[in-house]
Amino acid sequence: TIFPDYRLPQLLRHFGVLQYGGKLAALVDAQEELPAGGEMEFEIRACTVHCCSRLRAMLGEHYGKTLIDVQVDWALWQKGEAEKDAIKPHHRTRTMFY
Repeated sequence: TIFPDYRLPQLLRHFGVLQYGGKLAALVDAQEELPAGGEMEFEIRACTVHCCSRLRAMLGEHYGKTLIDVQVDWALWQKGEAEKDAIKPHHRTRTMFY
């Protein structure tokens, strides 16, 4: 599965795959904590899973290979780690689930 922790949404936002509304963008950019289980956190994580699943399907069609979610997750996470200091901050939510 895709693990929608913090790095993938950060990277997807950087590439314009995820676009945050004004209030959410301001909170994330200011590194304010989002409430665990709140609507904003849920939307970020759900949209990350959806986007990565679509990306997996598109890459599979393009390359004619069957990819699994964890392959896409790992590739994106590594890219995000490499870019983390050069892109906008990730969202912050204290939770034991990720």
